[in-house]
Amino acid sequence: MGTATVVMSFALDQEIFNSKEAHELYQSLPNVCFEGSSKHQTISDCGEKGDKLITATSDDGSHVVIHLYHFAYLTMDITFVVDNVDQLKPLSEPFSFEYISALEQKAANHLEKLVKVSNSLKCPIRRGPSVLWAYGHTGDERLFEADYEDIVFETDSKWQNIKIAKSREFGNVLLLDDDIMLGDSDLVYTETLLGLERNAFKDKTILILGGGDGGILHELLKMSPAYVLMAEIDEEVIKACSKHMKKVCGDTLQKWEGANYKIKICDCVLELKEALASGTKYDYVINDLTELSVDKDKYGFEYQFETSYTILEFSMKILRTGGKYLARGNSLSATDYRAQFEEDVKTLGYDFTRTDVHVPSFLETYCLYEVVKQEAMDAKTEMKE
Repeated sequence: MGTATVVMSFALDQEIFNSKEAHELYQSLPNVCFEGSSKHQTISDCGEKGDKLITATSDDGSHVVIHLYHFAYLTMDITFVVDNVDQLKPLSEPFSFEYISALEQKAANHLEKLVKVSNSLKCPIRRGPSVLWAYGHTGDERLFEADYEDIVFETDSKWQNIKIAKSREFGNVLLLDDDIMLGDSDLVYTETLLGLERNAFKDKTILILGGGDGGILHELLKMSPAYVLMAEIDEEVIKACSKHMKKVCGDTLQKWEGANYKIKICDCVLELKEALASGTKYDYVINDLTELSVDKDKYGFEYQFETSYTILEFSMKILRTGGKYLARGNSLSATDYRAQFEEDVKTLGYDFTRTDVHVPSFLETYCLYEVVKQEAMDAKTEMKE
């Protein structure tokens, strides 16, 4: 079982929306939703400005909530109880584009001359114990619905919830705490982050921060680097991706150490500090960390700009002169994150190159950064230390 919620709104005529005739139409509106079978209707005052709340139910438990606002605006949320969950799949009847459009028109016709503008979501909000939750949000917090058909893997590690969803369009998609990390479709993300058209990795030493899906390591090993160290805090991500994300990582994650690479389970900040203390230098540091901290019990769901600054600062210090810091940014729409990162780079005295690329499974354009450690800047940094 599950529910399908249809969301509508109506801008009303300010001059007549509060008339007796108008209120009679509002009160009979539930019958339009349930074809004359609405029951147990309630009408309540809502707030101190004259708003009204109308609720009604039908025999099967479906219900409608109508909110009439004092500024001549009406919202209507109709929640249908559905026995057959197959009816909640996209493109399934009865809750189709045509059905919702017709229902909106019936409601508008019922309200007659009161309506100036009507709108509705032409697809229902689908919920239920057997209904796959496919909703997410963009960097600027707009809602989207992904096309996930199934969850092929899920576990809670010490650090985070790990899911791998099956998408009709994008293949398997890795989500950490419901944030999209990478899909089978997203080689363009890895290739753009690495800057393959301008960067050479043959015989280079490379530190990957994060990267538990194995995509970056897998592509780098094709280019004969001298040595790659991948510092990933959550081994459960590696284990899940090694089995369910083979289009991304191949068999690279089957062995955690090879002739020219090693996967180390550790806090990447501690690894950076260790490299700094030991004098270890790299040609590339690649930041493939999530934008949000894995330690959400401590930090919650907020950007940790201080930690991001520390990672940037330490990474630049352990780069050889001429070395590069390659970083996952955030979506183009996440202007606060992007602005802060770019300000941090400039505060440390560096310039950056940003490449914006649409990543298929993200459903967004993403910002990927390259920061070069110039010789002159290297000297300035040494003088400050």
